[in-house]
Amino acid sequence: MALKATKEITVPLYGVQVVICSSADAADKKFGKGFLYRNYTAQVSVVTCPKYQIDMVAICFSSPDSYNAECLTHECVHAAWRILELVGIKVSVDNQEPLAYLAGWLSRQVNNFMMNHIEAQQQPKE
Repeated sequence: MALKATKEITVPLYGVQVVICSSADAADKKFGKGFLYRNYTAQVSVVTCPKYQIDMVAICFSSPDSYNAECLTHECVHAAWRILELVGIKVSVDNQEPLAYLAGWLSRQVNNFMMNHIEAQQQPKE
């Protein structure tokens, strides 16, 4: 079974939609040509879903080859911050827990998705 190049998830508690794109090509197909900034390994963006007119968060990687733990952590902190911003939760030194929990949850979701793509690339072609 072929892997899907994107995955949509809903963040529990907050109800915000998140789209994970495994590559720049997948991001282009989902959001339009040139969505991922040139020379970026990954990026997080808030986009408006045209079908439902709601804001959603996109986490996009240039390719599975560029994926690593540092990039995962970096992008998931950005994504968690954006999600909390969308639902009106202010992150501060006195209110760190929502960010920490959400970044951890996102990291698991993104890592599971991206590792499936990395493992698929490593399989011998038949």
